[in-house]
Amino acid sequence: MKTASALPPAVVQTHNALFKTWFPLDRLDIPPRIKPEIGAIADKVSQGMLAEFSEPAVLQILEGLTAPQNLPFYGCLKTSKDAAIQAFLNTPGGYGAIPSETGQSVLSFFFRGDCPGTTEFAMQIREIYLSGIWDLPLAGPLAQIQDPQTFVQNIDIYSKRNYPDLPPSKLSYDAASKVISHKDGPIEYLVVGSGPGGATVAHELTKAGKRVVLVETGPFVVWGSMNTMSYPTLMYGRDQATTSNNGIILRSGQALGGGSTVNIDLAFSPLEATIQARMDEWSRQGLIDAKYYTPERISAAYTWVRQAIGTRQVSQSELNSDNLALWDGAMNFGVTPSLYHLNRFPTNLSPSPVTRKRDAARELLLPVIQDKTNPLSVIPDASVQEIVFTPAGPDGNIRATGATILINAPWTEYGNTVVDPCNLQIPPGTEVSIEAENIILSAGTIGTARILLQTGQKTPAIANPRIGKGLIMHPSFPLIGVFDQRINLLEGLDSATFLDAFGVAPGFIFETMSGMPAYGAVLIPGTGEQVYNILSQFDNAAGFGAMLVDTPSDSNCVRLQDGNVVIDYTLSDSDKQRFKTAAAIAIRMMFLAGAKQVVIPSNENFLGSKDFDPMIGVYLTDISQADLVEQNLEFLPNRTVLTSAHLQATNKIGPSPDVAVVSTNQRVWNVVTRGEIPNLYVADSSIFPTSVGANPMQSIYTFAKIFSERLIHGMDHDRPLQWAVSKQQPARPLIRTAEA
Repeated sequence: MKTASALPPAVVQTHNALFKTWFPLDRLDIPPRIKPEIGAIADKVSQGMLAEFSEPAVLQILEGLTAPQNLPFYGCLKTSKDAAIQAFLNTPGGYGAIPSETGQSVLSFFFRGDCPGTTEFAMQIREIYLSGIWDLPLAGPLAQIQDPQTFVQNIDIYSKRNYPDLPPSKLSYDAASKVISHKDGPIEYLVVGSGPGGATVAHELTKAGKRVVLVETGPFVVWGSMNTMSYPTLMYGRDQATTSNNGIILRSGQALGGGSTVNIDLAFSPLEATIQARMDEWSRQGLIDAKYYTPERISAAYTWVRQAIGTRQVSQSELNSDNLALWDGAMNFGVTPSLYHLNRFPTNLSPSPVTRKRDAARELLLPVIQDKTNPLSVIPDASVQEIVFTPAGPDGNIRATGATILINAPWTEYGNTVVDPCNLQIPPGTEVSIEAENIILSAGTIGTARILLQTGQKTPAIANPRIGKGLIMHPSFPLIGVFDQRINLLEGLDSATFLDAFGVAPGFIFETMSGMPAYGAVLIPGTGEQVYNILSQFDNAAGFGAMLVDTPSDSNCVRLQDGNVVIDYTLSDSDKQRFKTAAAIAIRMMFLAGAKQVVIPSNENFLGSKDFDPMIGVYLTDISQADLVEQNLEFLPNRTVLTSAHLQATNKIGPSPDVAVVSTNQRVWNVVTRGEIPNLYVADSSIFPTSVGANPMQSIYTFAKIFSERLIHGMDHDRPLQWAVSKQQPARPLIRTAEA
């Protein structure tokens, strides 16, 4: 793998040209007296980006632009009569050696997609450079904002002071056999994944006196030492994952607490009409066991969730100007918005100076990890590779006996993670085994599908063709409103309002959103100069997004290719039509909130202009233009930016293996016998038959609570509806400080 210092000069020249394309310092309206300082920072950012471009995918882009004959679409480019393309192909050194205006024309050609593959290539270039340029340290002085405080001061001291008190480990590791075992006897339950589903199940089983081991791919962060929301190291694919066509950016957690650790806590009650409508439909179709999901049972379980996690409702007084953009726009449009429930401490009452999150790790896992009488054993930084079974008998029946686990290198950069809490001392890269009487997969829509797909390659009974199929993504279409007055979206709650008036039908929801300039830069179409002109007004910008309640299709799936996870997703024509309507309503509401300009994340020709150039951003200035967007927007991959943080439904629950991966008892189907595998369960967002109808986190907690009660007391036992919260506080209380 090449390092930055070993890159050929021509490749470095290409990088410099691309950096200048997306940050043309000489053309930016920056006061002359600070331009030298900005230029010096930009040089450091450019060199830092180049130093990180050792990943093969990025190097291939730079090398392809330097020597175009290496591009996969070179043959098509050769046939083009476009003058800029011919100059690019025939100039030694390629992109780095042609004038900047010609380079911009090359990117315009790429975005038009006249040659297959060029559109995705152009968008990857755009995303790489704009997200890097508009991250710290350039974002602060350019957008005139204070750098956010991600980590506490003196993080090493804070982490040691607040390091959890761990009882002596109940696990042991035999290096000769590479087997992990429990010192007190057989492991009764192995829980894979620590998000809302896995954390709830692990908490409840441990409180019930069971011997439980939980395995988590990501790190165990000392709570309160950092703001974990959307931090790249704690995200799936380091927050760089996309669908296979690069059409949708994926946001998914990979840390102790799973998605609950990295999300922004938009807590939709499972009793909301949008969610109840879906659950009612699942019951009518026999996809779930209706007697366990009545409104009364869901209400009782959700009451437990709210008390256990500390869910609270936002008050009207907490709305900042960013939240009011959606609130006022909705009211002026004639529909009534709502206030979120959040899993957070109230303002100024958090024990941490940098975060208010009440995630699954802190509220559910930490108390049982620290329980000295029957501690939950947690193995972070470890990925389950596959499930192991008894040999199939004459009747084809099998039982799970354990799993193989790959030990990952722990994240120790800031010294704020709990490394090897069970003191197993297993070297990273080692594959080990662990036996258990029961296994519960709660690794999420991607993770559980991956484990089942890998297991199915060796175990025919698991090889259900339904695994991974019918993926739901809740694609989100964010937009930005630029106002005359100061908004300051980084002040106060980042999200407090939503609108679900259209949630049941046609099937979309509007939610307040915010983000740092690096996120905004990717959303804003246009040249580097245009992106600067919008982001330099960062304090005058507000944002919200339209989230589609999408329809399952087998072509949308999680699959394996050469051992790697691939996520395929394409919007259906009917979903596109509903999404167009949602986008148009969002635009109208943003104007009705008082925006003078609305920016949508697309370089499609949505206004139907003649001589349209996809490298030149088009921004909306009149509410009537929403009609043209609704007519012309096609949500073309790599022309319109969509995001997704609510992956669901890859291992659907249902009455038979013909339509589902797991039974209504949440046991994995045996496709050979067409019966249940008696001790292999799934408890996460992947079991939903369709979209749950809204942000799924609270529904996952609730489903997991109902499942836990059935598991502990017998799958068919009819328990009382009132469930008390049995919650043990951490052994060492965290120090209360004023919130930053």
